[in-house]
Amino acid sequence: MLTAVARAVHREEPRPWVIDDYLALGLAGREGLALRERLRAELPAPFIVAFSRWVCVRARFAEDLVERAAASGVRQYVILGAGLDSFAYRRHDLLDRLRVFEVDHPASQRWKRRRLAGLGAGIPAGLVFAPVDFERQTLREGLAQAGFDFGQLAVFSWVGVTMYLTLDAISATLATMARCRAGSRVVLTYNQPPAALGGTTGQIAAAFAGIAAEMGEPFVSRFLPGQMHRLLREHGFGEIADFGPEEARASYFQGRTDIDIAGAQRLIAATVMPAATPVLPSVEQHQAVAVLDHIRVDRVGPGPAPGGQAPAARRTVTDSRPGPPRHG
Repeated sequence: MLTAVARAVHREEPRPWVIDDYLALGLAGREGLALRERLRAELPAPFIVAFSRWVCVRARFAEDLVERAAASGVRQYVILGAGLDSFAYRRHDLLDRLRVFEVDHPASQRWKRRRLAGLGAGIPAGLVFAPVDFERQTLREGLAQAGFDFGQLAVFSWVGVTMYLTLDAISATLATMARCRAGSRVVLTYNQPPAALGGTTGQIAAAFAGIAAEMGEPFVSRFLPGQMHRLLREHGFGEIADFGPEEARASYFQGRTDIDIAGAQRLIAATVMPAATPVLPSVEQHQAVAVLDHIRVDRVGPGPAPGGQAPAARRTVTDSRPGPPRHG
């Protein structure tokens, strides 16, 4: 819910936008409108704008990567903890080439489908809902039942989730993705610990972490960049590239230094390596833009700087069998 509201708020900035999620506010519904007003009442406007920009950057980053992958022949795209993600309902240009799997708890998916029906949004032919009840099945089982082919290349998007999970749950999910065909890619986010943050970045992070906790979704896991890179390498991933606010300004904001972007969370793109391939050290952060040359940057935004998620069951995206999903 929070990220859907953030994507909607970004559309209030001057064009061009990093991403135009014209479905976000409609999917969020009345609850989203109420949350937007709460944010405006409780937080400084610059905090909200900086947060909304980052939420749109991470969505755009994943979409750019999967667009490039589809052009090279990849035909499977898995969105873990899909919530109110709107990719499949906006990117009609890619759905004729991709089979999109939205993985979420059955209750979350029923709720989302009701929201889509209320908007009159049809279900694309290339979309597969993959309901996974982690009390009864694993992520691998759920994907297999939905028709996912572990023998074919895929892209996984795992955005805005890891901070809600235990280390064991994160490791289990990475292990499932690592068993896919070599060359498959994953885009994920991780949050940095408060001690690594300072100034406005720390204040924004504390504000939104507090709101998430009040909604019943406290942050559980945080990582320094090196820690997350090491975890990925331990699970057989390579070609690791880190992407944060500095890289986002270069890629999506024409290098503008006056653009504030929330920086507590970072993106990582990584590749499943062949079993016998040594996993090399991850790419240094300042090289991320060069390594990610597949990211398209023709749609930059926004202009001059101004002065759903679905219920929390989406957080249990793991190949273990956790307890009952939390609801926020």
